Amino acid sequence: MSPTLRQFALTVSLAALLGLLGGCMTATEGGQRNEVKVDEAVATRVAAGMKYLQMGNPSEARRHFSRALSLNDDSAQAHNAMALLYNYERDSKQEEHHYRKALSADRDYAPALNNYGTLLFSQGRYDEALEKFKRAANDPKYEGRASAFNNMGATYKALGELDRAREAYIRSLRLSPGNSQLLLELARLYYQDGRASLGWDYYRDYERRVRPQSAEALWVGIRLAADLGKRDQQASYELALQNLYPESREYRLWRAWRAGQEGDE
Repeated sequence: MSPTLRQFALTVSLAALLGLLGGCMTATEGGQRNEVKVDEAVATRVAAGMKYLQMGNPSEARRHFSRALSLNDDSAQAHNAMALLYNYERDSKQEEHHYRKALSADRDYAPALNNYGTLLFSQGRYDEALEKFKRAANDPKYEGRASAFNNMGATYKALGELDRAREAYIRSLRLSPGNSQLLLELARLYYQDGRASLGWDYYRDYERRVRPQSAEALWVGIRLAADLGKRDQQASYELALQNLYPESREYRLWRAWRAGQEGDE
């Protein structure tokens, strides 16, 4: 699964957490709730709950998320947060229930679309996941568009649509140029497509950013270098794979690949 596919979409600032010390809700002169203040109170509760969830304290997270839902049971933000709690607890049935509630409240709520898509992806429901990712990625106001495009790429790859996977990964990289894993993924896809020269460019960019390289990355580099006749680089990557990862799956694949090459000579 793509590294982005089960990560929390919300981040929480210390200021949001400290906001709990203030009042959570006010009333207008007519006794009706001030909707703006209610929304602020819900957001504060969600932020605090996410902080606790990220700290590994689901009980406190649940308390805040439940309070947020008691303030507004029609809050897409609060239902999305509760879904993430159930993701943490590995209760996919309740997780999906709250994503559906979030999207019932706001069908275009991009964080819930992207998070729900990751659940669907993990269950092999790729067509459903793709529809959610597309909607999230095409929301220009959504700060997580890079993640949504990345997830689209992983889904297209799972569906065997490699051209579309590359296109989605490239769009994600434009929005998140610091994501080195995307560079490696693009290098691998171009190698698989027989366009080693393009793959090499992405791989070398990856190599400049990541040291030491993983066994997975070295195995990509070995094959790209071999295809392009770059013997010195190939030998360097092979030596690194042997020395650093002799127990890895990639090392075994490399050994079999080398034996096949030597048998062809």
